[in-house]
Amino acid sequence: MVIRGPLPDVVIPKVSLIEYLLDGLGRQQDNDVALVDSADSSKFFTYKQIREKGVRLASTLASLGLNKGDVIATSFSNCIEFPLIVVASVACGAAVTTCNPHYTRDEIRRQFQHSLPKMIFVDAGECGAMREIVKGINSVQHIFSVESCSQCESVHDLIGRANMADYPHDVSVNPSEDLAFLPYSSGTTGMPKGVMLTQQNIIAMITISRVSFQSFQRDVIYLVVPMFHIYGIMLPFLGLLQGSKVVIEKRFSLESFFSSVQKHKVTVFNAVPPMVLAIFNSPLISKYDISSLKRIMCGAAPLPADVADQVQKRLKVQIFQGYGLTECGAVTTAAMDTHIPIESIGVPTPNVLIKIVDVKTGQELSENQDGEICVKTLQVMRGYYKNPKATTQCITGDGWFHTGDIGHYDKFGCFYIVDRIKELIKYKGFQVAPAELEEVLLQHPNIADVAVIGIPNREAGEVPKAFVVKKDQTLTAEEVQRFMQGKVATYKLLRGGVAFRSYIPKSLSGKILRRELRAEEQKSKL
Repeated sequence: MVIRGPLPDVVIPKVSLIEYLLDGLGRQQDNDVALVDSADSSKFFTYKQIREKGVRLASTLASLGLNKGDVIATSFSNCIEFPLIVVASVACGAAVTTCNPHYTRDEIRRQFQHSLPKMIFVDAGECGAMREIVKGINSVQHIFSVESCSQCESVHDLIGRANMADYPHDVSVNPSEDLAFLPYSSGTTGMPKGVMLTQQNIIAMITISRVSFQSFQRDVIYLVVPMFHIYGIMLPFLGLLQGSKVVIEKRFSLESFFSSVQKHKVTVFNAVPPMVLAIFNSPLISKYDISSLKRIMCGAAPLPADVADQVQKRLKVQIFQGYGLTECGAVTTAAMDTHIPIESIGVPTPNVLIKIVDVKTGQELSENQDGEICVKTLQVMRGYYKNPKATTQCITGDGWFHTGDIGHYDKFGCFYIVDRIKELIKYKGFQVAPAELEEVLLQHPNIADVAVIGIPNREAGEVPKAFVVKKDQTLTAEEVQRFMQGKVATYKLLRGGVAFRSYIPKSLSGKILRRELRAEEQKSKL
């Protein structure tokens, strides 16, 4: 059975993304503060400044050769300049590939070798390091910093030298085909892949979210989830087009969170489960006035129901969970009112169809029957970049995206996630692809074979654990852990440990049977 949500469908504007954004920003009060740096209130942009600076930045980038179909890359910490770069990019008809600045050099280089950006924006002081990383990637023509930097031009330098005659007025786009973003996701399996999000995809995501969260209009939103993640990419624009003030935080800490809520009178906090757990357990709660906080939106990974219930009571806030994926929309379900059970990921948002299918037969299932969650919406990506095979494996000919998540719905149409088919590990909301870690581990001369799975962890959600077949019997778990240091981002380290085995269970086709390893792991904990 195909399930719709309680809200009626909305009209998705058939315009270019730059038209959509500039029109929406123009409907707000020019001099209202739109974006502010959490740590430094003197760093802010009004709604008028975002429009004007974004257009000026587009003019300079166009004069430097940024054209329709090009890619620019961002690899920096959260900052108020991010929306300006997006406005400038889409005005030129280019796409933004967002990259985790905490990746290792090899990880960054791999993404840029695949996405081939023409321009890269980095944190101040990182220009030299980025030049070394991208040596030999001939597509890269310019590297800029987001803030003042002695090594290269900054966003503000580019805005300052703009010639408005260079603004790309004649860019003609097809919103349903032309890309706006190219974030990287591990999808349901395998190595990270470029997710082709069209201008229409982004317009649909923002429009649907605005209707779903109308009560959040003119709020003060605390944004600390990373802007390279689909959650962090969409949040500033959702807030801005609702007339809210968005408080940007570079990285999460309990002190900065409580201080910012008190200082900026934050009303909405968009979080991932480990943040909520840390806040609940913190003694700092009693030292700050956080009475302005009314709602916590939690996504990217499941939040334990008992934690959510306790946090609501202690902080006197409402917690809402939501569900989405890079490939099919930042918010495809949401708990949009207090009547939805706290453990539920909510009901489908407008313009979203969801069905549960049997994993083996593909047959549609009824209420309270567990199967794979499949989604159909204008938010579904165009496909994986340069990877048609992976695209056809997850998107059917009639447009249904197979999420790889196992769940069910109840008689009220509320959805629940209970497991995953996909191999992806979710560590504090970050994606960790087992195949990627296995590829690195197999470079060790004393490892004959390896498999990585995620094991449950209350604080992080899941942590990676490696099962290793030794080539040399002197190999130790400590040596394996040391080998991974510096080769992968810190959140990909083997926090679940290293276990040695005589063999890795595999199917006749050679596919690692991770379910067997997970079952063994669960049995060992009993």
